[in-house]
Amino acid sequence: MSAKIAVAIPCYNEAPAIGQVISDWSEALPSAEIVVFDNNSNDGTTDAARAAGAQVVPVPEQGKGHVVRAIFATLSDRDAVILIDGDGTYPASAIHGLLQPVLNGQVDMAVGARRPVQGAGAMSPVRGLGNVLIRAAFRVLIGRGPGDLLSGYRVFSRHFRESVHLRSSGFEIETELAGEAVARNLKTLEIPVPYYPRIAGTASKLNAFRDGSRILWTILSLGLRLRPWRILLLIFILLAVLAVLFAGR
Repeated sequence: MSAKIAVAIPCYNEAPAIGQVISDWSEALPSAEIVVFDNNSNDGTTDAARAAGAQVVPVPEQGKGHVVRAIFATLSDRDAVILIDGDGTYPASAIHGLLQPVLNGQVDMAVGARRPVQGAGAMSPVRGLGNVLIRAAFRVLIGRGPGDLLSGYRVFSRHFRESVHLRSSGFEIETELAGEAVARNLKTLEIPVPYYPRIAGTASKLNAFRDGSRILWTILSLGLRLRPWRILLLIFILLAVLAVLFAGR
């Protein structure tokens, strides 16, 4: 029997891009179901998505975390769910290297590690630095996760979706997905993919400082919930260092 594959596209005001994104995915995976999860767009995203041939599921609770949780609930019986942003930054043509290991049962989650296209300005220096700091905090408090913790290009098996218990509401959702994978020993694969600038007419919804702080708080919360011994060990090391410093005075 053919695998049941769904392409899930979280969207908030992506009308200028969504038609092209749907067209690209229809060409890359003609047999896949394409579903746009619209998060209260007011720019005609829903109409543009339907005109391009996609199903549309409204998600009234604002925030990407709410959307991803709705995706997992709505598409619970699919063999593989592809999560992709609706802004045209990720190439549909790269999907087969991510999808096949999930369908073959080799991994539970495949992640497209972003490689910004040279000279295209796809990722700002501030966001690049933020990604480095977030990866370091994740490694210390939780463990070795995917190199690109915040990638929006992922494929999930049914086993992954049934195993995790998501709580995030916003852009910290990708960090929570990585933390759940590490804590529950879910097999993860990371493959480099090109990362392009957003399609003209769209704008990023992520605030580097506001959402960055929420992501770091999520890492701390996940560490307390999933790997409490790591935080206790870190506190012990810090106290030991302070004790040595004060003892040497």
